Amino acid sequence: MDAVTRSRRSLKGGWSRRDFLKLTAGLALASALPWPKEGHAGLLDPLFGEPARETPPITPNDQFYVTSYRSPPTIRVNQWRLMIRGLVSEPKTLTYEELLARPTAAQTVTLECIGNAVGDEYISTARWEGVPLNALLEEAGVDPQAFDVVVRGADEYSDSIPVSRAREGDVLVAHHMNGVPLPEGHGFPARLIVPGHYGMKSVQWLTDIELVAHDYKGYYQKKGWSEQAIVKTMSRIDLPVHGDRVPGKDYTIRGLAFAGLRGIQRVEVSTDGGHVWEPARLDPPLSPAAWVFWSYPWRVRKSGYHELTVRATDGSGTLQTDFEQGPAPDGASGLHRITVKVEA
Repeated sequence: MDAVTRSRRSLKGGWSRRDFLKLTAGLALASALPWPKEGHAGLLDPLFGEPARETPPITPNDQFYVTSYRSPPTIRVNQWRLMIRGLVSEPKTLTYEELLARPTAAQTVTLECIGNAVGDEYISTARWEGVPLNALLEEAGVDPQAFDVVVRGADEYSDSIPVSRAREGDVLVAHHMNGVPLPEGHGFPARLIVPGHYGMKSVQWLTDIELVAHDYKGYYQKKGWSEQAIVKTMSRIDLPVHGDRVPGKDYTIRGLAFAGLRGIQRVEVSTDGGHVWEPARLDPPLSPAAWVFWSYPWRVRKSGYHELTVRATDGSGTLQTDFEQGPAPDGASGLHRITVKVEA
């Protein structure tokens, strides 16, 4: 499903301002980004056709969101090579076996598509295994004049990160995902994982790493999208879903929040359209680069329609903005709001 077909109508039957913004953002995005595909688990909400979701801490590979610049390329692993070249003292060309033979690091990282709308599902988490990019750069020897690390895939997509970011130690050339070799649709045989940045930086089907002395503009930067692509603070209500009928006097509202490497300090929930905010309970994150799950025990005081809203504060103490903006050019912003009906 895409951002246009997933736009929801308000309970009164007209388009809300938030839905209109999501719709127009989706239409603008159609001309700039490939449409994500994903698997959904759960039941469809009978009123709005929206899937009820119980998000797992680690996303199964077949449910991890998928985006690509083009269709996944066909790669014969015995012919695949990874080049490390440019402003290095010892250029290298690695086979798949040589990449696998190097010391491996593992980390749990959440990736979010820069095209993800507020409250949408193009965000997933996996345990990635691979070779730290910095280790490969150390082997090759970085020229002091190098400014950007350009990464290219077999699908001819490219992007870059500064050399300083590449050498921080947490950027992976990943070859395994959730305990198995990378699936074809997720970058086999190797992809980049750049924690804290939108997924556009985590180039798939990696074939070439080049160090250059200038600021390299990748495919989407040339189209006006963000160059740094650092994820914004987001939060989402997973349960209940928009249009749900909530039974009884007690209900636990659940969801997730994410702020990249800044982490999540606090999540607050409002059950009256944003007038009063209450703190939610946070589960410990699986890693500093992973999403955080939250829950709020709602003591329902009256039946009828209620607007539920969530907001997060990142690890620096900065509150998530309520300013509504579509994905272009640097990621969507705004608060996730849903309406439910309580039936006493």
